[in-house]
Parts: sequence; structure tokens; C-alpha cells
Amino acid sequence: MRLRSVEDRLVAVLAESQGSGVLLTPDLVLTSAHLLSVGCLPNVSRPRAVVIAPGGRATPVHCDVVWAGHPSRCDAALLRARHALIPEEGLAPLRWGAIATGQPVKECQVLGFPQVQRYDEDELEAVQIAGTLVPLSGLLRGRSVLRCDHHPPAPEPDGGSPWAGLSGGPLFAGAVLCGIASSDPMGWGHSSIDAIPLTSIAEDAGFASVLRHHWPDAPPFEEVRSSHPEDIAYEERYAKALKARYGRLEIFGLDDLGSNENSWDLDTAYLSLEARAPRRALDGDQHLRPETHRVEDLLGSRPRTVLRGEAGAGKTTLVWWLASHAACRTLPAKLSALNGLIPFVVPMRSLAAQGTVTPAPDRLPTIAHLPVEGPPSGWAGRVLESGRALLLVDGLDELPQPDRAPARRWLTELLRLHPRTRCLVTVRPLAVADSWLRSEGFEELLLLPMSDTDIQAFVAAWHRAARLECERFTDAPYALRQRGRLDSLERDLAQEFERNATLRDLARTPLLCAVICALHRRRSGLLPGTRWELYSAALAMLLGGRDDYRRIHKPEGITLTVNDGQQLLQRIAVWLVRNGRVELSRDQAVRQLELAMGGLRHVREQGTADQVLTHLLNRSGLLQERSTDAIQFIHRTFQDYLAAKEFRDNDSLDELLGHAAEEQWQDVIRLVIGHCGRSEARRVISGLLTAADEASDPEAEWPLRTLAAACAISSAYVDDGLHDAVWGGLKALGPPRDGQEVGFLASLGPEVLPILPEPDGLDDDQAYVVAILLSSLGDSAVPLLRRYGKHSSKKVRSVVADGWGLQPPGQYATEVLAAMQLDDVRLRISLPEELSELHRLGPIASLQIEEDHSSADLRRGLEGREVRELRLSGNSTLRDLDFLRDHPEVERLFVIGCPRLGDTSALSGLVSPSLRLVMDSAGLGAVISEAEELPQVTDLGLSLLDNPTVDEEILRIFPNLALLRLIADESLDLSPLREAQTLQLEVAPPAPGGKLEILGAEHFGDRLQIIT
Repeated sequence: MRLRSVEDRLVAVLAESQGSGVLLTPDLVLTSAHLLSVGCLPNVSRPRAVVIAPGGRATPVHCDVVWAGHPSRCDAALLRARHALIPEEGLAPLRWGAIATGQPVKECQVLGFPQVQRYDEDELEAVQIAGTLVPLSGLLRGRSVLRCDHHPPAPEPDGGSPWAGLSGGPLFAGAVLCGIASSDPMGWGHSSIDAIPLTSIAEDAGFASVLRHHWPDAPPFEEVRSSHPEDIAYEERYAKALKARYGRLEIFGLDDLGSNENSWDLDTAYLSLEARAPRRALDGDQHLRPETHRVEDLLGSRPRTVLRGEAGAGKTTLVWWLASHAACRTLPAKLSALNGLIPFVVPMRSLAAQGTVTPAPDRLPTIAHLPVEGPPSGWAGRVLESGRALLLVDGLDELPQPDRAPARRWLTELLRLHPRTRCLVTVRPLAVADSWLRSEGFEELLLLPMSDTDIQAFVAAWHRAARLECERFTDAPYALRQRGRLDSLERDLAQEFERNATLRDLARTPLLCAVICALHRRRSGLLPGTRWELYSAALAMLLGGRDDYRRIHKPEGITLTVNDGQQLLQRIAVWLVRNGRVELSRDQAVRQLELAMGGLRHVREQGTADQVLTHLLNRSGLLQERSTDAIQFIHRTFQDYLAAKEFRDNDSLDELLGHAAEEQWQDVIRLVIGHCGRSEARRVISGLLTAADEASDPEAEWPLRTLAAACAISSAYVDDGLHDAVWGGLKALGPPRDGQEVGFLASLGPEVLPILPEPDGLDDDQAYVVAILLSSLGDSAVPLLRRYGKHSSKKVRSVVADGWGLQPPGQYATEVLAAMQLDDVRLRISLPEELSELHRLGPIASLQIEEDHSSADLRRGLEGREVRELRLSGNSTLRDLDFLRDHPEVERLFVIGCPRLGDTSALSGLVSPSLRLVMDSAGLGAVISEAEELPQVTDLGLSLLDNPTVDEEILRIFPNLALLRLIADESLDLSPLREAQTLQLEVAPPAPGGKLEILGAEHFGDRLQIIT
């Protein structure tokens, strides 16, 4: 069941008297305080109410009153239902705000269950009262006033208000909740309704504290100047258009099965990929192992993200998936913060084709040419102003280099003007510097190559989508045979990937994996061995055999050979590269085909260039017309591959080399080497070395020498002299100095190892950066990492230790870690195999054990080891700390992100007289439930990001507590600790510079230190 409108938040409240209310969350109701018993205002400990949600199961649910204002001052109350009144996924995102104008606001409404609407002997029925909000009419009384549009109801026979029962009902201006109904003012003949503004309620400190506790993710208030009812209807149409455009995915090779359909439901084909992010540091630790998780898990907590990924890595597919699901509020729980946002998809290739990189806000909904009419005037600006926009900027690298700086200025100015806008920018790994958007609060994510498990999952998804096509066949026996064949092909390919490491390495991106699946099906198991053979075979499949395979003869009256099609497409591809574009108009494409057809007389004889273009669009599967008069290749990789072939065929390698310093041309150069013969390859590589020699500074020289090395690696033949010049020049640059230079060298893979320096002779900073590079180069780097592991610098050895998670656990433990000094290093463990290898290692200063491990596993892994500092994090299965009974020597214990932890009785066995304990609110709750004092704890750290109030039980459980360190977000209530006369407190937000409101700070004076 899905709620479709704000009106579905209306509930009926049954307490001391009947009234109305509004759902803030599935189990949190805002209503009027005067409906409740008088005793519920401070002197009744647990007042109750019953709530009925017509939009849910419509059955009464008991609620507790968690806060109530005094009816004469703040006539509002918060009710907490015993269970959800409606499923969370069915609740449309709430918008609430304050009237920010003195002018009347038309087309507003109050909802509720008044007496006048009763039927069938006192049965409740809802009412919808439309009217105009007149802000100045209640200014002095602190009320919002709605003047009803319709004729007012007659008074009740007993003289009572016909609106009795409306109290607590929501007041909406358009889709924005602005207050709750409170009274029927005298003298207006029931044509006017007073409401308590939300701003008045929010100013109550008690309400604010309780709200933060029960709804920590409450949205900020919007400023309302008009109801804009037309926005609501348009947003529903816009969401449908997004779903229509981005809810289907074109899967390479699936249109060969019998129809022209190669577009599939995105959820059928979508594969969740892994991404890596620098781990957020705590306690000043700056040398943490990067987080590797599914990309969706990382995006939810990062409002602004730069997502880097190789060509074909799935960046655009992720953008489409986010856009189609966010608009329809169907994203999974970890991305729930994006549900209900309004996606603006900005394909940078389309912007460049339209001749601008700085669109005004009102153009954002139209850039992608969605199948929907234009929006209401000013709609996009209102979405941005309200903080409801999800800006998805796709393919920043597809802008020409000169356009990137203006595009950055446009983006930063837009986000500074609308700071609550969530934004995702996709880009290839080396297209822009790491710090390109860091000043605007962007965090970096890197899409990782598909793992072996991901490849198998993709193969299953590809064939699952292929089997769906069989359902369209009217010939049942034929459909059955095709499904059987696909089942057999899937098993064979899965086994081939398990056996063939070279094939797996070719399939590390979704695009190339799809190509392999398609070729495997077409060729009945015969697969290419190199990237160029893979592309060539894919083009041959699409341009040559598709129609013959499907027994389609001259559907447009035109027949093209593979070479014909490739010659024609090469001219389009090279024009796009030369002009720094990835889209062109139909007229531009026709002109390029006319030039190409000058040497293809047998093609000219079959039709005009315009007819040939139509044939290529309909039959090749390589060109697509995504919107009116905007033609592009299905993927930029094919554009670059064909352009590279044209440069080589047309003897234009010098032109290509003339642009070697331009990032957009470098992918073409990487691909041209596979088309080159021996002398041509030497010419390309030598030209790159010459350009590097002439570079004005090291920043320009690094990418050129790296490109020369990449071409040398891919070339079939490189003589010794040229080989030595390539690698000697790269080595002469010295060790990498920063993340960008590490990225250049890492892109070359293990082949770079022979030119990397030994640790002797490097200073600490140089060795640190090289160690970071080595950690990314796989098991071939293990011998050199072993030597770096013996470096005297702690930070170098910390990087080497952190490389454990990126290497074979047993080999790394035996060959690297066992030989290292670890008694001043924090060692991180996440895999069970790492925990089982711990016995091989010497003394360790600090152990950080992440992910799921049972208490029994921890006992076995730590057996016989002295543990002074132990950090447990992200363990969703840990239920007790019994393993600590074997380690009474622990002096510093961190337990964060262990939600199922229950039994903490083993803490009483820790003997350190000055134990430091760090926990989150879930762990603290488990400790408090034990009700056993822990006098040895003198230093306590608490992460209270999900609970802004400090539990006063802390003082009883930790009677000798001297220092309390707290991390809290936005607000924190220290009042429960006011009796602690000697306690020192340190309070910090979760990120530097974060704002934090502290209640009760006056009780601590200079014993309270705020760390910002």
C-alpha cells in the first residue's frame, strides 16, 4: 500500500475528547494538547490516547503522550504509537514550514474529523476545508488563520461549534504542513479557523528535544510564500516521466534474441557494485583502511559525492537507477533519505551539445528531454529552495577541458545558493583532481572493478533478462528450446569465468561483461582474448551478423557489410572527438556520412546519407537517438574505439598525438595502440615521450609518461630501447608525491613495480605515498611491501598493515605482517581469515576488529595474545562480550555499531584501574541494563548521534568517572548530569565545524570543553 498525497497523513485522535492529528512519521502523531486529560500536562506520568489512521489499517492504535505543551501557551502534543500506524514505505515524505509572507496565501486547506461531518449516529468522517491563509490576521495572538472558501456550517443545536473535533488537524499550504487547527474564533460565524503555527511549536525546548529523540532526521522548515497547487500535480507527472525514461536499461546483446527490444526493466538488470571511500577518521586517526561497500550503502550518508569510475563501470546506470527510484520513493532503506526528492538528471554530454555548461535553474527539468510538458513557472527554483532537489550530474569528463572550469563555477554557485541540495557527480578516475570539489563538501567514491562474485552475478542477471524475451515467443516448443539453450550457456560461461583468469580480467566492467555474454551466446562459447579482439568481435556482431542471424533481409532497403558500417561510424566518431562532443544533430551526422560515402559507391547506390543514418540507428545497435535531434553512440567506449581506428586508417596519428595532453583524447590514444602495426605503435609511443620531454612542468609530464607506459603495455611489440625509454622516463619523475600521481601509476597495474624505489633512502612522507600505491597493486607487490613494512616510520608501517584487507590474508600475514613491528600500530581485521591468522603476528598496539564475528570466533582469534587496546565496530551479530573474560588486561575498549549486543557482564572482569570505554547509545543501553557498577571506568566516550540526551544512569554505573567524551549531532542535553560536581566533559560534533546546540551547559562551567 502506498500513500500518494499529504492528505493521507490525517488521523483521528480519541482521548479526553475527540480530535484530529497528523502523522509526522509512521508512529509519531502531532495533535492538540487540549484534547488530552488535564493530568497529562506535567502531573500525570503516562497519559494515553487512541489514534485511527484511515490511510493505514483504520484500526485503533494505543499511543503514549511523549510531550504536551500547555493549552494556553502551546496547544500541541506529540503521541508515540505502540506500533506503526502505517508502513514506512507507504508514507510520502513530509514537508513542513513557516509562512514567510504577509500577503494572503490562497488554496490552503485544513483537514480533520469535525462534529458537523458526523453521520449514521455519530460515525466519524473526514472533512477538507479549503480556504485562504491570512498571515496578519492572527499576528498578535500567535495564530495562523484560515478563511474558508465555502459557506460556513450551521451551529450545533446546543450552541457548540460545528468544528468541534477538528482540533489537531493539519493545516497545509499546498504540500507543506504549516500548523494544526486549534479553535473556532468568536464573531466569524464559523467561517474562520485558528491554527497553531509550526514555528510556535518548534520554539518549545521540550518539543525540540523530544522530536530529536524520536525523529532525528526531521526535515528543516521551508519558507512558504504561496501554496502552488499546480506543483503537486506536475511533480506526479514528472516522476512518471523519470520512470519512463530511466526505469529501463539497454543491455548489450539482448536484442539478438528475436525482436528489436533491447530495453529491460532496470530492476531486472541492475547490479549493485562495490565502491571504495576514504574511511572517516575518529579520534584523530588519519590512516584508516578505506571503506569498501556496495555503492548504495555509501551514498546514503554522503549528501554530496564525486563518483569516479572507468568507462563502462556503471556510473550512468547508477544515475538512472537513483533517478527512477527516488522520484517514486522506492529506494531501499539505506537510501531512504533520497526517497521523495526531485531528481534533476544533467547529462553533461547533452549540455555540451546544446552549447551551454551553465544552465539556469529553470532549465534543469528540461535538459534530459523527458516525455513531459514544461513545468510550472519557477517550479525548479522552488524545489531547490525547499531542499528537495537531487542533482545528478552525469559524465563531467564528457565536457571539453576548457568547459570544465565554467561548469565547476556553475555547480558551486548553484549549491552555495541552495546548500541543502543533494548532489552526485560522475566522472572518470583521472578527469579532474581529487580536490576538485572538496571545498564544496563533496566526498569521493571510486567504483571498483567487478569482483569475481559480481561477474557471476552479472552473468546470471544477463541471462535472466535474456530468458524474459523467450516469454514473447508464440511458438511454445521454440521458446522452451531457447530457454534451455540459455540455461546451458549460462552454466558454461559461469564455469569459463571460474577457469579463465584472463577472461575474468576482461570482464571487470558491466559493459565488457555484457559484451562477453553476448558474444558467448552468438559464438556458442568461442570468446576473444584481448580487449581489442573483444571490441572488434562486438562490432562484427552488431554490424554484420545481427540481421542475418535473425533472418531479416533489407528492412530499410539497405545492406551494409561490417566494413561498410565501421567506415561510416568511424567518420561520425572522429567528428565527435575532434569537436569535443559526444552528441551531434541529425544534420551533422548526415554530413559526416555524405563525406564517408564519397568512397563507398555501392552504399551510395542504395540510398541517401539520411536513409543510411536511419538504417544505422535502426539496425546497428551502436547509434541511438535519445532525444529529438541528439544522436550518440550507445557508449563512449565504442565512440573512442572507432575514432581511434579512423585516426589510424587515415594516417592521422600525428593529429592524435598533438592532443595527447588533453584528457578527453587520451582514451582514444589508449585504444589506437591496439589498431597499430609495429612501426605505428613505435610512432605513437615515441610521440608521447617527445610530448612528455617538452612538458612545461611535472603536473603536465606525469599523465603523458603514464600514457606512454600504458600504450607500451598494450602494444604487441616494443623493442628494448623504446621500453627502456618509456620506463626510464617514468622512473626519472621520482616517487609519487600525492594521490593523483599514485592514481597515474596505479592505472598501470603490477607492470609499474620494477621502477618503484626501495624504502631505503626515502623520507617518511615519500615512503608513505609509495606504500599507498603498493597496497593497490595486488599480490605481485607483496615482496616490496614486506620491505616497506620494516620502515622505521609508524605511518608507513600503518599503511602496510592496512593493506592486509587488499591481499590474500594468509600470504600477507606470513610474508609481510609476521616480519613487521606492530607494537605501535593499529591493525585492522575484517575477514574471518584475517582473524584466524592473528596467532602468527607479534605484539600489536591496537586491534580494530570490524564486521561480523561471534564472541566464540573472537575468543579463538585472540587466544594467547595480550590485548591492551581493542576496537569492535560494525558487528551486527555480536551478542555478548564473554571473550573478554580471557583478557582482563584490556585498558582501552571501543564498542561501536554492535546493535545486538546484550550481555556485557564480562566488563566487570577487566582489571585496569583506569579503563577507557567508548560506546554508542546501543552499547551503553546494554551496559545500563546489566545494572552492575563498573568502578574501573574513569574515561568514557559515547557516540550519541541517534540519541541527544545523556542517560543519568551513567553516574551510577560509572561511579569513578572522571572524563566523559561525547559526540553528538546538532543538539545534546546534558541536564541529567548536573549533579556531577567534578566530572570533566568534552563534547564534539561528528565532523569538524559542525554546529551543536547544548542544553544544560551552564551546570558545568569550565569543566565543559567544546571541540570543534
